[in-house]
Amino acid sequence: MFTSKSWFKRQLVEPKYWQLAKRELSKSDRVLKKIIIAHPVGSLKASKDAFLTLVNSIIGQQLSLKSADSIKAKLENFIELKPEKILHLNEVTMRKCGLSRMKISYLKDISSKVIQGELNFVQLKNMTDSEIINKLTKIRGVGEWTAHMFLMFCLTRPNIFPTKDVGLINSIKYAYNKTKLSQTDIEEYRNKWDPWCTVAAWYLWKNIDSKDISY
Repeated sequence: MFTSKSWFKRQLVEPKYWQLAKRELSKSDRVLKKIIIAHPVGSLKASKDAFLTLVNSIIGQQLSLKSADSIKAKLENFIELKPEKILHLNEVTMRKCGLSRMKISYLKDISSKVIQGELNFVQLKNMTDSEIINKLTKIRGVGEWTAHMFLMFCLTRPNIFPTKDVGLINSIKYAYNKTKLSQTDIEEYRNKWDPWCTVAAWYLWKNIDSKDISY
């Protein structure tokens, strides 16, 4: 089990299931097999910092990767992205970095909850995916997409399918020659890629943007 200290300082390593997932997805999906072959190097990497994963996910809500990275870089010119630092950074400075008032309030609320012990990342590790989604989405500013990013990029849960991610949906359309996706289509893909939806999503993101995604 992770201690609170080791939890915040995890190394960026490939998930143990990654190679098995690649083999099984390649057997079950010819389109995905071609994408996997086209990207032989790289994998999803676990975040070093549970808190930072949530911060990055909130910053990235409804923004391109480039825009989100720009905002994060500007913030890091002023502070280290830790709960105490964010809580005490003034709103004017955060606005100048490109954050909306709503996102500022979300970041400060999460920072406060971590400091006060209301949000305990070590406890989350031992919960199921559904329990974590239910816990996180009770926090202001954390919706299903943000919870999915946390599950994927911090806990490296293997079977997360972020259906609200526009980039992922667009990549599926492109790869499978679809003009639109119905809910039935989405469920079919989810079932086809089970229990490795996280890996399928990572390669589909990679197929439209060569830059490795991290949160």
